[in-house]
Amino acid sequence: MAPLEPTAGDRVRHRSLGLALVVLALMVEGFDLQTANLAGPSIMAQFGISRAQLGPLLSASLFGILIGSTLVAPLGDRIGRKRVVVIASAAYGVLSLVAALAWSVEQLAILRFLIGIGLGAVMPNGLAMAGALYDARRHASVTAFAGIGITLGGAVAGITASRVLPAYHWQGLFVVGGVLPLIIAAIIALALRDVRSPTVPPAADAPRSSIAAILAPSIRTTTILVWLMFMCVALNVHLLASWIPLLMKGSGLSTANAALVTAGYHGGGVLGGIAASLLLRRAGWHAVAIFAAGAALTMLTLALLPAGTSMTILLIACAGFFVTGIQNGVNGAASDLYPARYRSTGLGWALGIARIGAIMGPMVGTLAAIAGVDHGQRFFMIPAAPLALVLAMAIIVSRRVKRRASQQD
Repeated sequence: MAPLEPTAGDRVRHRSLGLALVVLALMVEGFDLQTANLAGPSIMAQFGISRAQLGPLLSASLFGILIGSTLVAPLGDRIGRKRVVVIASAAYGVLSLVAALAWSVEQLAILRFLIGIGLGAVMPNGLAMAGALYDARRHASVTAFAGIGITLGGAVAGITASRVLPAYHWQGLFVVGGVLPLIIAAIIALALRDVRSPTVPPAADAPRSSIAAILAPSIRTTTILVWLMFMCVALNVHLLASWIPLLMKGSGLSTANAALVTAGYHGGGVLGGIAASLLLRRAGWHAVAIFAAGAALTMLTLALLPAGTSMTILLIACAGFFVTGIQNGVNGAASDLYPARYRSTGLGWALGIARIGAIMGPMVGTLAAIAGVDHGQRFFMIPAAPLALVLAMAIIVSRRVKRRASQQD
Protein backbone atom coordinates (compact mmCIF):
# COMPACT_ATOMS: atom_id res chain seq x y z
CA MET A 1 0.00 0.00 0.00
CA ALA A 2 1.46 3.34 -1.08
CA PRO A 3 2.10 5.89 1.67
CA LEU A 4 -0.46 8.66 1.91
CA GLU A 5 0.53 12.02 0.47
CA PRO A 6 0.82 14.73 3.14
CA THR A 7 -2.23 16.96 3.28
CA ALA A 8 -2.13 20.76 3.15
CA GLY A 9 -2.71 20.76 6.91
CA ASP A 10 0.24 18.41 7.44
CA ARG A 11 2.49 20.70 5.41
CA VAL A 12 1.39 23.79 7.35
CA ARG A 13 2.01 22.02 10.67
CA HIS A 14 5.44 20.84 9.55
CA ARG A 15 6.42 24.32 8.39
CA SER A 16 5.20 25.92 11.61
CA LEU A 17 7.00 23.33 13.74
CA GLY A 18 10.18 23.67 11.70
CA LEU A 19 10.20 27.46 11.90
CA ALA A 20 9.50 27.38 15.66
CA LEU A 21 12.36 24.93 16.24
CA VAL A 22 14.79 27.00 14.17
CA VAL A 23 13.83 30.14 16.12
CA LEU A 24 14.38 28.22 19.37
CA ALA A 25 17.77 26.94 18.15
CA LEU A 26 18.81 30.51 17.33
CA MET A 27 17.46 31.74 20.67
CA VAL A 28 19.70 29.21 22.40
CA GLU A 29 22.61 30.41 20.26
CA GLY A 30 21.84 34.04 21.16
CA PHE A 31 21.76 32.99 24.81
CA ASP A 32 25.18 31.36 24.59
CA LEU A 33 26.66 34.31 22.70
CA GLN A 34 25.92 36.50 25.73
CA THR A 35 26.99 34.13 28.51
CA ALA A 36 30.68 35.10 28.56
CA ASN A 37 29.84 38.83 28.56
CA LEU A 38 27.31 38.43 31.37
CA ALA A 39 29.58 36.13 33.36
CA GLY A 40 32.58 38.46 32.91
CA PRO A 41 32.43 40.19 36.33
CA SER A 42 32.03 36.84 38.10
CA ILE A 43 34.99 35.37 36.18
CA MET A 44 37.12 38.43 37.01
CA ALA A 45 36.27 38.10 40.70
CA GLN A 46 37.09 34.39 40.89
CA PHE A 47 40.37 34.49 38.98
CA GLY A 48 41.49 37.93 40.19
CA ILE A 49 41.99 39.36 36.69
CA SER A 50 41.45 42.81 35.20
CA ARG A 51 39.05 43.84 32.44
CA ALA A 52 41.98 43.93 30.00
CA GLN A 53 42.91 40.34 30.89
CA LEU A 54 39.29 39.31 30.33
CA GLY A 55 39.36 40.69 26.77
CA PRO A 56 40.91 37.63 25.06
CA LEU A 57 38.26 35.40 26.65
CA LEU A 58 35.44 37.61 25.35
CA SER A 59 36.99 37.73 21.87
CA ALA A 60 37.72 34.00 21.66
CA SER A 61 34.19 32.97 20.71
CA LEU A 62 34.05 35.67 17.99
CA PHE A 63 37.14 34.20 16.33
CA GLY A 64 35.62 30.74 16.68
CA ILE A 65 32.40 31.93 15.00
CA LEU A 66 34.48 33.27 12.10
CA ILE A 67 35.99 29.81 11.60
CA GLY A 68 32.69 27.98 12.09
CA SER A 69 30.76 30.22 9.70
CA THR A 70 33.25 30.03 6.85
CA LEU A 71 34.70 26.52 7.13
CA VAL A 72 32.09 24.38 8.93
CA ALA A 73 28.74 25.93 7.97
CA PRO A 74 29.19 25.17 4.22
CA LEU A 75 29.05 21.45 5.08
CA GLY A 76 25.28 21.94 5.36
CA ASP A 77 25.08 22.27 1.58
CA ARG A 78 26.65 18.81 1.25
CA ILE A 79 25.58 16.65 4.18
CA GLY A 80 22.31 18.33 5.17
CA ARG A 81 21.55 21.44 7.21
CA LYS A 82 19.61 19.65 9.90
CA ARG A 83 22.56 17.34 10.52
CA VAL A 84 24.96 20.27 10.91
CA VAL A 85 22.59 22.15 13.24
CA VAL A 86 22.09 19.07 15.45
CA ILE A 87 25.77 18.10 15.61
CA ALA A 88 27.04 21.67 16.11
CA SER A 89 24.41 22.45 18.79
CA ALA A 90 25.21 19.26 20.69
CA ALA A 91 28.95 19.92 20.38
CA TYR A 92 28.90 23.45 21.76
CA GLY A 93 26.47 22.34 24.48
CA VAL A 94 28.91 19.70 25.71
CA LEU A 95 31.80 22.17 25.47
CA SER A 96 29.86 24.72 27.56
CA LEU A 97 29.36 22.10 30.27
CA VAL A 98 33.07 21.32 30.18
CA ALA A 99 33.83 25.06 30.38
CA ALA A 100 31.92 25.21 33.68
CA LEU A 101 34.65 22.95 35.11
CA ALA A 102 37.60 25.05 33.86
CA TRP A 103 40.11 26.19 36.47
CA SER A 104 41.96 28.88 34.49
CA VAL A 105 41.14 31.78 32.18
CA GLU A 106 43.33 30.22 29.48
CA GLN A 107 41.24 27.04 29.52
CA LEU A 108 38.07 29.11 29.34
CA ALA A 109 39.40 31.06 26.34
CA ILE A 110 40.25 27.85 24.44
CA LEU A 111 36.85 26.34 25.21
CA ARG A 112 35.03 29.54 24.22
CA PHE A 113 36.91 29.48 20.90
CA LEU A 114 35.74 25.90 20.29
CA ILE A 115 32.20 26.83 21.37
CA GLY A 116 32.32 29.68 18.85
CA ILE A 117 33.04 27.21 16.02
CA GLY A 118 29.82 25.39 16.88
CA LEU A 119 27.87 28.64 17.12
CA GLY A 120 29.21 29.76 13.75
CA ALA A 121 27.97 26.57 12.10
CA VAL A 122 24.45 26.75 13.54
CA MET A 123 23.17 30.16 12.44
CA PRO A 124 23.73 29.97 8.64
CA ASN A 125 22.26 26.47 8.46
CA GLY A 126 19.37 27.36 10.77
CA LEU A 127 18.47 30.36 8.62
CA ALA A 128 18.77 28.28 5.44
CA MET A 129 16.56 25.56 6.98
CA ALA A 130 13.89 28.11 7.88
CA GLY A 131 13.82 29.59 4.39
CA ALA A 132 13.69 26.16 2.73
CA LEU A 133 10.45 25.35 4.57
CA TYR A 134 8.54 27.93 2.51
CA ASP A 135 8.13 28.82 -1.15
CA ALA A 136 10.42 31.25 -2.96
CA ARG A 137 8.07 34.23 -2.47
CA ARG A 138 8.32 33.99 1.32
CA HIS A 139 11.86 32.71 1.59
CA ALA A 140 13.57 36.01 2.43
CA SER A 141 10.86 37.09 4.89
CA VAL A 142 10.92 33.77 6.77
CA THR A 143 14.72 33.80 6.94
CA ALA A 144 14.68 37.32 8.36
CA PHE A 145 11.98 36.38 10.87
CA ALA A 146 13.98 33.38 12.11
CA GLY A 147 16.86 35.71 12.90
CA ILE A 148 14.75 37.28 15.66
CA GLY A 149 15.71 34.24 17.72
CA ILE A 150 19.22 35.65 18.25
CA THR A 151 17.83 38.91 19.68
CA LEU A 152 15.36 37.09 21.91
CA GLY A 153 18.11 34.79 23.15
CA GLY A 154 20.20 37.77 24.24
CA ALA A 155 17.25 39.16 26.21
CA VAL A 156 16.58 35.78 27.86
CA ALA A 157 20.26 35.50 28.78
CA GLY A 158 20.10 38.80 30.68
CA ILE A 159 17.03 37.71 32.65
CA THR A 160 18.54 34.29 33.40
CA ALA A 161 21.86 35.79 34.46
CA SER A 162 20.13 38.03 37.02
CA ARG A 163 18.77 34.89 38.71
CA VAL A 164 21.64 32.44 38.23
CA LEU A 165 24.78 34.52 38.82
CA PRO A 166 24.09 35.58 42.43
CA ALA A 167 23.65 31.96 43.56
CA TYR A 168 25.71 29.86 41.14
CA HIS A 169 28.20 32.34 39.67
CA TRP A 170 29.62 32.03 36.16
CA GLN A 171 29.68 28.23 36.33
CA GLY A 172 25.90 28.08 36.74
CA LEU A 173 25.36 30.28 33.69
CA PHE A 174 27.66 28.07 31.60
CA VAL A 175 25.74 24.97 32.74
CA VAL A 176 22.45 26.52 31.58
CA GLY A 177 24.18 27.46 28.30
CA GLY A 178 25.25 23.83 27.91
CA VAL A 179 21.99 22.09 28.76
CA LEU A 180 19.78 24.21 26.47
CA PRO A 181 21.54 23.39 23.16
CA LEU A 182 21.60 19.69 24.05
CA ILE A 183 17.83 19.78 24.56
CA ILE A 184 17.11 21.67 21.32
CA ALA A 185 19.50 19.40 19.36
CA ALA A 186 17.62 16.32 20.58
CA ILE A 187 14.22 17.84 19.75
CA ILE A 188 15.28 18.85 16.23
CA ALA A 189 16.85 15.44 15.62
CA LEU A 190 13.66 13.63 16.62
CA ALA A 191 10.88 15.98 15.53
CA LEU A 192 12.01 17.63 12.30
CA ARG A 193 12.85 16.03 9.01
CA ASP A 194 15.58 17.62 6.92
CA VAL A 195 14.41 19.96 4.19
CA ARG A 196 16.94 19.64 1.44
CA SER A 197 17.32 22.05 -1.42
CA PRO A 198 15.77 20.94 -4.69
CA THR A 199 18.18 18.82 -6.69
CA VAL A 200 19.12 20.84 -9.72
CA PRO A 201 21.56 19.32 -12.23
CA PRO A 202 24.56 21.64 -12.37
CA ALA A 203 25.35 23.31 -15.65
CA ALA A 204 28.43 22.23 -17.54
CA ASP A 205 30.24 25.41 -16.53
CA ALA A 206 28.98 25.44 -12.91
CA PRO A 207 31.65 26.11 -10.27
CA ARG A 208 33.12 23.00 -8.66
CA SER A 209 33.05 24.42 -5.13
CA SER A 210 30.52 26.40 -3.13
CA ILE A 211 32.89 29.29 -2.42
CA ALA A 212 33.68 29.50 -6.15
CA ALA A 213 29.94 29.72 -6.81
CA ILE A 214 29.34 32.71 -4.53
CA LEU A 215 32.41 34.43 -6.01
CA ALA A 216 31.59 33.64 -9.64
CA PRO A 217 32.31 36.62 -11.96
CA SER A 218 28.59 37.34 -12.45
CA ILE A 219 27.97 37.81 -8.72
CA ARG A 220 31.40 38.53 -7.23
CA THR A 221 30.96 42.30 -6.81
CA THR A 222 27.52 41.81 -5.26
CA THR A 223 28.90 39.21 -2.84
CA ILE A 224 31.71 41.53 -1.71
CA LEU A 225 29.26 44.41 -1.20
CA VAL A 226 27.04 42.11 0.87
CA TRP A 227 30.04 41.06 2.97
CA LEU A 228 30.88 44.72 3.61
CA MET A 229 27.26 45.38 4.63
CA PHE A 230 27.30 42.46 7.07
CA MET A 231 30.56 43.77 8.55
CA CYS A 232 29.25 47.34 8.97
CA VAL A 233 25.98 46.13 10.51
CA ALA A 234 27.76 43.82 12.97
CA LEU A 235 30.14 46.64 13.92
CA ASN A 236 27.17 48.85 14.81
CA VAL A 237 25.25 46.12 16.64
CA HIS A 238 28.19 45.29 18.92
CA LEU A 239 29.31 48.91 19.32
CA LEU A 240 25.86 50.05 20.45
CA ALA A 241 25.09 46.98 22.58
CA SER A 242 28.33 47.37 24.52
CA TRP A 243 28.43 51.16 24.83
CA ILE A 244 24.81 52.26 25.31
CA PRO A 245 24.71 50.97 28.93
CA LEU A 246 28.02 52.75 29.66
CA LEU A 247 26.84 55.98 28.03
CA MET A 248 23.58 55.97 29.95
CA LYS A 249 25.36 55.29 33.23
CA GLY A 250 27.74 58.17 32.60
CA SER A 251 25.06 60.61 31.49
CA GLY A 252 23.57 61.06 34.95
CA LEU A 253 20.53 58.82 34.48
CA SER A 254 19.37 56.82 37.49
CA THR A 255 20.01 53.08 37.48
CA ALA A 256 16.31 52.46 36.80
CA ASN A 257 16.20 54.86 33.85
CA ALA A 258 19.47 53.49 32.44
CA ALA A 259 17.95 50.00 32.58
CA LEU A 260 14.86 51.31 30.78
CA VAL A 261 17.03 52.73 28.00
CA THR A 262 18.85 49.41 27.51
CA ALA A 263 15.56 47.50 27.61
CA GLY A 264 14.13 49.94 25.07
CA TYR A 265 17.02 49.25 22.69
CA HIS A 266 16.49 45.47 22.79
CA GLY A 267 12.70 45.76 22.74
CA GLY A 268 12.87 48.00 19.71
CA GLY A 269 15.19 45.45 18.12
CA VAL A 270 12.62 42.65 18.39
CA LEU A 271 9.96 44.84 16.75
CA GLY A 272 12.44 45.92 14.07
CA GLY A 273 13.26 42.33 13.21
CA ILE A 274 9.58 41.51 12.77
CA ALA A 275 8.96 44.63 10.67
CA ALA A 276 11.94 43.84 8.43
CA SER A 277 10.71 40.30 7.81
CA LEU A 278 7.31 41.66 6.72
CA LEU A 279 8.76 44.38 4.48
CA LEU A 280 11.33 42.15 2.77
CA ARG A 281 8.71 40.23 0.82
CA ARG A 282 7.71 43.35 -1.09
CA ALA A 283 10.76 45.56 -0.97
CA GLY A 284 13.76 43.18 -0.99
CA TRP A 285 17.05 45.06 -0.71
CA HIS A 286 15.14 48.34 -0.68
CA ALA A 287 13.88 47.29 2.77
CA VAL A 288 17.49 47.14 3.96
CA ALA A 289 18.06 50.63 2.54
CA ILE A 290 14.95 51.96 4.31
CA PHE A 291 16.07 50.59 7.68
CA ALA A 292 19.63 51.87 7.14
CA ALA A 293 18.29 55.37 6.39
CA GLY A 294 16.11 55.25 9.50
CA ALA A 295 19.04 54.11 11.65
CA ALA A 296 21.39 56.82 10.32
CA LEU A 297 18.79 59.56 10.87
CA THR A 298 18.13 58.29 14.41
CA MET A 299 21.85 58.42 15.22
CA LEU A 300 22.16 61.95 13.87
CA THR A 301 19.12 63.02 15.89
CA LEU A 302 20.62 61.54 19.05
CA ALA A 303 23.93 63.26 18.33
CA LEU A 304 22.69 66.72 17.41
CA LEU A 305 19.44 67.42 19.25
CA PRO A 306 19.10 67.83 23.03
CA ALA A 307 16.66 65.33 24.51
CA GLY A 308 15.22 64.58 27.93
CA THR A 309 15.01 61.15 29.50
CA SER A 310 11.73 60.14 27.84
CA MET A 311 12.85 61.26 24.39
CA THR A 312 16.23 59.54 24.85
CA ILE A 313 14.52 56.26 25.71
CA LEU A 314 12.28 56.62 22.64
CA LEU A 315 15.20 57.41 20.32
CA ILE A 316 17.30 54.52 21.68
CA ALA A 317 14.33 52.21 21.09
CA CYS A 318 14.14 53.56 17.53
CA ALA A 319 17.87 52.85 17.14
CA GLY A 320 17.30 49.24 18.24
CA PHE A 321 14.33 48.99 15.86
CA PHE A 322 16.25 50.15 12.81
CA VAL A 323 19.66 48.57 13.52
CA THR A 324 18.22 45.13 14.28
CA GLY A 325 15.89 45.57 11.31
CA ILE A 326 18.94 46.01 9.08
CA GLN A 327 20.57 42.92 10.59
CA ASN A 328 17.55 40.71 9.98
CA GLY A 329 16.96 42.32 6.61
CA VAL A 330 20.44 41.54 5.28
CA ASN A 331 20.14 37.97 6.60
CA GLY A 332 16.92 37.44 4.63
CA ALA A 333 17.92 39.31 1.49
CA ALA A 334 21.35 37.65 1.32
CA SER A 335 19.83 34.18 1.67
CA ASP A 336 17.77 34.91 -1.45
CA LEU A 337 20.82 35.99 -3.39
CA TYR A 338 22.29 32.54 -4.03
CA PRO A 339 20.98 29.30 -5.56
CA ALA A 340 19.46 26.97 -2.97
CA ARG A 341 22.30 24.45 -3.17
CA TYR A 342 24.86 27.12 -2.17
CA ARG A 343 22.77 28.94 0.45
CA SER A 344 24.53 27.72 3.61
CA THR A 345 27.87 28.68 2.08
CA GLY A 346 26.64 32.13 1.05
CA LEU A 347 25.16 32.88 4.47
CA GLY A 348 28.06 31.24 6.29
CA TRP A 349 30.69 33.42 4.63
CA ALA A 350 28.61 36.59 5.05
CA LEU A 351 28.06 35.86 8.75
CA GLY A 352 31.73 34.94 9.11
CA ILE A 353 32.85 38.26 7.61
CA ALA A 354 30.35 39.92 9.97
CA ARG A 355 32.46 38.64 12.89
CA ILE A 356 35.22 41.00 11.73
CA GLY A 357 32.81 43.87 12.30
CA ALA A 358 31.75 42.37 15.63
CA ILE A 359 35.39 42.30 16.75
CA MET A 360 35.90 45.87 15.50
CA GLY A 361 32.85 47.24 17.35
CA PRO A 362 34.34 47.34 20.87
CA MET A 363 37.67 48.49 19.38
CA VAL A 364 35.93 51.48 17.76
CA GLY A 365 34.41 52.28 21.15
CA THR A 366 37.87 52.18 22.71
CA LEU A 367 39.23 54.54 20.05
CA ALA A 368 36.29 56.86 20.74
CA ALA A 369 37.23 56.86 24.42
CA ILE A 370 40.85 57.70 23.57
CA ALA A 371 39.66 60.55 21.33
CA GLY A 372 37.38 61.82 24.08
CA VAL A 373 34.08 61.37 22.22
CA ASP A 374 32.75 58.50 24.30
CA HIS A 375 30.64 60.75 26.54
CA GLY A 376 27.36 62.44 25.77
CA GLN A 377 25.53 62.69 22.50
CA ARG A 378 28.58 63.15 20.26
CA PHE A 379 29.22 59.42 20.45
CA PHE A 380 26.25 58.70 18.17
CA MET A 381 28.01 60.41 15.24
CA ILE A 382 30.31 57.37 15.11
CA PRO A 383 27.74 54.68 14.15
CA ALA A 384 26.06 57.10 11.70
CA ALA A 385 28.97 56.78 9.23
CA PRO A 386 28.89 52.98 8.65
CA LEU A 387 25.07 53.14 8.55
CA ALA A 388 25.30 55.64 5.69
CA LEU A 389 27.63 53.19 3.90
CA VAL A 390 25.10 50.38 4.38
CA LEU A 391 22.42 52.61 2.86
CA ALA A 392 24.54 53.30 -0.23
CA MET A 393 25.59 49.66 -0.66
CA ALA A 394 22.01 48.38 -0.24
CA ILE A 395 20.86 50.67 -3.07
CA ILE A 396 23.71 49.47 -5.31
CA VAL A 397 23.03 45.79 -4.56
CA SER A 398 19.30 46.29 -5.20
CA ARG A 399 20.06 47.68 -8.64
CA ARG A 400 22.54 44.91 -9.43
CA VAL A 401 20.08 42.21 -8.36
CA LYS A 402 17.33 43.76 -10.47
CA ARG A 403 19.63 44.03 -13.51
CA ARG A 404 20.77 40.41 -13.08
CA ALA A 405 17.16 39.18 -12.85
CA SER A 406 16.20 41.07 -16.03
CA GLN A 407 19.18 39.57 -17.90
CA GLN A 408 18.20 36.04 -16.80
CA ASP A 409 14.60 36.65 -17.94
